[in-house]
Amino acid sequence: MTGVEKIYSEAVFELACEQSCTDEVKKELDSLAVVFNDNPGFAKLLTAPTVTIGEKLEIIEKTFKGKISELCYNLLCVVTEKGRAAAVPAIAEDYKNRWYEMKNIAEVKVTTSVPLSENLRAKLKAKLESVYKKTVILTENVDPTIMGGIVLNYGNTMLDGSVKAKLEAIQKQIKGVIA
Repeated sequence: MTGVEKIYSEAVFELACEQSCTDEVKKELDSLAVVFNDNPGFAKLLTAPTVTIGEKLEIIEKTFKGKISELCYNLLCVVTEKGRAAAVPAIAEDYKNRWYEMKNIAEVKVTTSVPLSENLRAKLKAKLESVYKKTVILTENVDPTIMGGIVLNYGNTMLDGSVKAKLEAIQKQIKGVIA
């Protein structure tokens, strides 16, 4: 993510805070990110040099006017005018991170070789909430190649307790002894 997305995100977040609509804006930006990610041609259309700014703004108006808040609508217009419509998903992601920080929420990505049971999920969530002192949202991923154990990602921290990582560590030790 470049600094430009952070600048747009920060501006929108500050305006949403002033207008007391941070939750609504988060939901709308999440939805816009899905639209842009699921329809890459849409961002290409909004950045195409062969389409005039007027035509691009008309497309945005017909597609979004009255369906999203004025704040998000204006953001779409500005990023389109500046040729940065493709940055909408990154802007939404940065906004989400700011919103999580404000709401004291931690999004933890959990990778296991098999789906977590409801009981284990609840225990893991409770443990992480006590460690981080935040409300935890678990994003689960199943990856059979880790063979067992668990991998946790939170922010820039990764805790790899997978069987695969342990086997690779043993393999390194053996190579170190043999070499």
